[in-house]
Formats: sequence, structure tokens, C-alpha cells
Amino acid sequence: MRQKADREAKEESDEDLKGEAMDKERLKKLRSLIKEAEHLEIEIEETKWFPKEPVADSAKDYRTGYPHSITIAGYGNSEWAKLRQRLYEKLGRIQAERMMLENWLDSVQDPELRDILRLQYINGLTQEEIAQELGYSVITIKRRLKAFWDKVDTE
Repeated sequence: MRQKADREAKEESDEDLKGEAMDKERLKKLRSLIKEAEHLEIEIEETKWFPKEPVADSAKDYRTGYPHSITIAGYGNSEWAKLRQRLYEKLGRIQAERMMLENWLDSVQDPELRDILRLQYINGLTQEEIAQELGYSVITIKRRLKAFWDKVDTE
């Protein structure tokens, strides 16, 4: 079920992304997409083990021998399946977008520039932190990024 949802979401995402140019705003979403995917995976896992819909049932009290009401928490069959399917579909769309952005980053020919882009957009480092990490001046990092984005914008 999950693989089918992932495949369908990737196909939808590929169709939506055809002809779209890469820009800074779209790449800035990558870090948020990674976090959102992590949260969805946790939520999907919780639907397996932590039911949330109250259901009433009765059970026999072995101390007295009389039935009494108890509350059991759980998902109804149809609601649970719909929720899981919706979460899987959303996760599939996010993973497809993330894969497209990762592939685009991988297509950058200059390895140092690719490293700078990954540090900024995936790891969330500032330009100052990137300069310190790579041993360059902040001005060099700013120039490389500006030249790169100017080139991307003109293509």
C-alpha cells in the first residue's frame, strides 16, 4: 500500500515539476520537507501502536462476577485505514519533492559549490558557518552563491 502511494505521488510530482525552474525559495523548502517527512513517519508509526478513538465495551469483573463497562482506545477499521492511507500519500509526495531537489543538487557540476549548497539548504548552516567549515572567507562563500544563483536565474 505504501509503495503504491509513493509511486503515485512521485508520478504526480514529476508531472507537476516538468518545466519548473529551480529557485532559492524552492530549495529553501528542502530542510522543511525533511523535517515534515520525519514527523509524518513518526505519526504513521504512532497509528500502529497508539490508538486514539475511544470505544466502549463491557467485560466481566472477576472479583465480583458482574459485567461492567470499560473503555478501550482504538481506531475503527475504516477510519484507521483512511488515516494511514492519507499519511502515506502525503509522505510519498514529500519524498518525491525531496528526491527531485536532491537530484537537482547532485546535478551541480562543481563539487565545492554543491557542498556549499548542501551545507546551507540541507544542514541549515549560515554562510559564516559554511565559511568556517570549509576554510573560506565569508565573502568568498557569498560571491560563489551569488554567481551560481545569477547563472541559474539566466538559464
